[in-house]
Amino acid sequence: MQIGIIGVKFTGKTTLFNVITGAGLPTGQGGVEPHLAVGKVPDPRLNRLTAMFNPKREVHASVEWVDIPGFQGGAAADGGREATRFLEHGRKVDALAQVIRCFDGGYGDPDPAGELETLALELALADLQVVENRIERLEKEKARLGKVANPLEPPLMLRLREQLENDKPLRDLEFNPDEVKMTSGYTFLTQKPLIVVLNHAEGEEPPADVAEAARAAGAEVVGLCASVEEELAELDPAEAAEFLSDMGVEEPALNLMIRASYSALDLQSFFTVGPDECRAWAVRKGALAPEAAGAIHSDLQRGFIRAEVTAYDDLIAAGSLSAAMADNKCRLEGKGYEVQDGDVIEIRFSV
Repeated sequence: MQIGIIGVKFTGKTTLFNVITGAGLPTGQGGVEPHLAVGKVPDPRLNRLTAMFNPKREVHASVEWVDIPGFQGGAAADGGREATRFLEHGRKVDALAQVIRCFDGGYGDPDPAGELETLALELALADLQVVENRIERLEKEKARLGKVANPLEPPLMLRLREQLENDKPLRDLEFNPDEVKMTSGYTFLTQKPLIVVLNHAEGEEPPADVAEAARAAGAEVVGLCASVEEELAELDPAEAAEFLSDMGVEEPALNLMIRASYSALDLQSFFTVGPDECRAWAVRKGALAPEAAGAIHSDLQRGFIRAEVTAYDDLIAAGSLSAAMADNKCRLEGKGYEVQDGDVIEIRFSV
């Protein structure tokens, strides 16, 4: 899972990247290449399972964060080459997190609504260009051969064009399975899940109108102060907790970003436990047991027989896996079982 952190220049984008990954990158220096770092997904349930099983190691689920170079706008002096680089980096990730400056600084007055609108326009124009190019090729194909290879594609492309020309993101559309297959290879930017991060000043609140506009565009919204979070990240856990309390901050930025990312990507966690390792895994909501097995290892999915499943709450209430088994809280599930958030799973397989 990769989340691309995007935004116009000087929004605090790299500061946020450093906070949630510990990368320690210099800020305010620009650049043309993205930076990647892996961040752990904090989950107190995994900590409690580790305390119960006392394994050799504890492994959190992880998210790859990509700090994509700051973007000035398509009308830049370089003729839009900067925009092209920026957008191509964005096509390679699973979701986009746009950081918007809501604080005063040395780079002009903040314009949160303008930033949201500008980037939405750039993403839509980039997708529209792809769609129009495809429509043109389909028209040439029909003129040459009298038909197109896939008769379902032209009406789909026309529907995409209409959506984009009406300044609406493609993520708002519903697609049937055939349409999902047809659109998947295009990596449309406005079809990707979107998180909008409103980076506000210390002691202030993010602008409600911009948050509302972002939600209306289908985005998850996070409000935080990256500069405060940067100070927080340098403290030990006890001091950090006190600092959070004094500042009136309920959760650190990492927790907020992880929850928004999981929500945007429709993910949930399940666990595997044992004397060697307690581990959290991310899987999409609605995933069946073999798909969860595949998240662990492809051999487990290929040779899947059964999943031994215990709900997290049942395991904690029982106090041990053996006690949960004695209470009939462990059950065997087949290929049609839909994994639930917090399931503790052991896969039975044969290859």
